[in-house]
Amino acid sequence: MAPPRRSARPFCSLNFLGILLLALSTFSDACEEPPQFLTMDIVQRIKPEYNIGEEVTYTCAKGYFYVCGKRPTRTVCAQNNSWLHVTDDCCFRLSCRPLQNPTYGQVKYLNGSFGWGFSAHFTCNSGFYLVGESILHCELKEKDAYWSGKAPVCEKIKCKPPPKIKNGKHTFANVQVFDYYATVTYSCDPSNGPDEYSLVGPDKIYCVNNNKWSDDAPECKVVKCPYPTVKNGKQISGMAKKFYYKATVIFECKSGHYLHGSDTSVCQSNNTWYPPLPTCPKVLPPPSTTLSHSVSTPPSTIPPISSVSGYPNPKEGFFDIGEDLGPWVIVLIIVTLLVGVAVICIGLYRCFERRKKKGNREVRADYVTYQHKSTTPAKQTN
Repeated sequence: MAPPRRSARPFCSLNFLGILLLALSTFSDACEEPPQFLTMDIVQRIKPEYNIGEEVTYTCAKGYFYVCGKRPTRTVCAQNNSWLHVTDDCCFRLSCRPLQNPTYGQVKYLNGSFGWGFSAHFTCNSGFYLVGESILHCELKEKDAYWSGKAPVCEKIKCKPPPKIKNGKHTFANVQVFDYYATVTYSCDPSNGPDEYSLVGPDKIYCVNNNKWSDDAPECKVVKCPYPTVKNGKQISGMAKKFYYKATVIFECKSGHYLHGSDTSVCQSNNTWYPPLPTCPKVLPPPSTTLSHSVSTPPSTIPPISSVSGYPNPKEGFFDIGEDLGPWVIVLIIVTLLVGVAVICIGLYRCFERRKKKGNREVRADYVTYQHKSTTPAKQTN
């Protein structure tokens, strides 16, 4: 009998078919999609696959113009299944017309070019201000590029007269137009009452921009602070009968008191002193060290530190020991200490000398005894 035939294996045929299709797709005579560019568009409709020898033509994209004459830009699907080399060198970006520097100003292109999609920035020289848009954009409109607006101009900075103030005036009151950095000075009128006017605010302002002054106008009003008095203190500077705006006073405390707060105060525009006037509390005596029977004296509070010197004043507190004991007592203590040291030194020296003499006598006695023994004849024995 003939051996039974083996059935065909379907999986092997399917694998072979897949490999064949892969090989055909790999070694097919066709090109993939042609290269694409930002500055160029493909004229034909793009296909997923192109045959060998098939040609593709390019044209410049919107916003770009062609500069290579009548020769079109094209590429061909070659035998090696790749496209022939092609570039976009013939297409250039459309540009707006160049802008000139405004009189008394400059223009700068923010991207270094005036092509569409880029911007121009305008500035003016010192003493001039810009009239118009400071930034213009180059934009595409149909088939050309145009700036987004009209170029600005630079005009000279001028100011209208500064504000007038009540009870006061400023210089150049008859001038109607002030140039750049022109300055006016304010002053107050004489007062008809018992107190004079004070100028609160800057006395000088100047033109810094078109119709803009450097500061608000000051005002003239009566500023009067109350008479400064400090209990247990005395004023050492700024004496006056009346104290107007920016008047400055300085205080110190009397003996036996210390300064709490700032020693200097200035009259403010709201009729008050700032920093607030100081106070002069009394310096408390040192704590007692003596006991009376069984009654103990509670310790005293040490005075706060002075805001001026940072420490209590020795002349006004209990820290001056020399003033309590007297200078002669201190001298006597120093002399006593020196005499004591001298007595101790002399005593030590004499003790050392006595020991030295005693040692010399003992050595001399031993030597005499030795000499006596050596010169005495020995007794003869029968």
